[in-house]
Amino acid sequence: MLPAITARPLRGTNPPTSKVETPVSLLAAPMLDSAISHPQQAAAVLSETRMSDSPRVTIMIATCNRIVELRKTLEMCRALIGPELEILVVDDASADDTYELVRKEFPEVDVIRNEVNQGSIASRNDMLRRARGDYIVALDDDSRFVDAGACARIVARMDAEPDLGIISFQIIGPEYPATLVQNGRIGGEWHCSSFACCGAAIRRSMLDRTGLFPAFFYHAYEEPDLALRAWDAGFRVLQWNEIVVYHEFSGLNRQEQRTHRRHARNEACSVVMRYPWRWVVPAVLAKLGGQARYAARRGWLHKEPRVWVEFLWRVPQALSSRHAVSIEAVKIAAGVNRARCVEAGDARRLGSLPWLSILRLPPMQSTRKLAPGAGAKSPIGFVSTTQHAHSVPDLDIN
Repeated sequence: MLPAITARPLRGTNPPTSKVETPVSLLAAPMLDSAISHPQQAAAVLSETRMSDSPRVTIMIATCNRIVELRKTLEMCRALIGPELEILVVDDASADDTYELVRKEFPEVDVIRNEVNQGSIASRNDMLRRARGDYIVALDDDSRFVDAGACARIVARMDAEPDLGIISFQIIGPEYPATLVQNGRIGGEWHCSSFACCGAAIRRSMLDRTGLFPAFFYHAYEEPDLALRAWDAGFRVLQWNEIVVYHEFSGLNRQEQRTHRRHARNEACSVVMRYPWRWVVPAVLAKLGGQARYAARRGWLHKEPRVWVEFLWRVPQALSSRHAVSIEAVKIAAGVNRARCVEAGDARRLGSLPWLSILRLPPMQSTRKLAPGAGAKSPIGFVSTTQHAHSVPDLDIN
């Protein structure tokens, strides 16, 4: 069983690496686009989903008061083909009949209920501790694979690349209307410093070295915090756009300003927990300043003092949970937000560059547009839709 607290990341020898070639048979996996509009059809292929006492993949879903969306997602899970699965759901104190529905209509799902709302992060930590699969697929209750063979492709790739700790999937849906057509989607892959729990895969064995999500965050910014620790422990974090997840992006339980507030305070807390001491104060000021500029552009600057108060209130918890990473890991996380590094060596080499060289790298700019009324995200970096890739330049590191 995994520890409840964050363990000190191990440094030194990286896990062995190997290059993967995706099997042609997996490239032709059947599509579930129709299941997006007609999820009831997914239940007809339940027999093709392989539930097992020794699963290769665990799918984890935290939910609260989204019974309609959750039903669609679980019906999609029934349509998946390929490796042995287990499906874990935590009902985080829903006021509807979510728990009863899952037990009645989806008896193959392992569901538990929190009588008191614990937050999405604590709910996911519970599932991470109980997961038995080699790889853990994180989905939201309103997100689902487009490709029925997605889990098979994930297993094939992560088996072949043992230093691949986290895969971030391409998210499509009404939040980004252009992605709803094929030519509006992104191609390629590159290394990154974050992922979204509405569509990602995590190597379970990596968590023995990194620890779990910071539960006191409650919601938001747990993914960049874990990604930073993954890089520090010698694992890679990759944006792999061939794996596509449709995110319905339900408006229930989502409020844009509240999401920004949680994201901003937790980002500053993560700096206190992870950065080497000499960088903590300047980095906290820079992060809070960047979030304030974002709030000003959104018209929320007058509410930003609440972010600062909530951050200060949580500083003692951040200090008690402090397990700093190497400055090399911090540089990698900052660098891959600027240089689109396809090759693992290019990404890791960022850690040896001086800060000035990293800051001179041209930042990637997003051309994805949010739909009107969609919850805007704070500036942790959307992926760009441009297709060129960067190699780390030959810079003087002395």
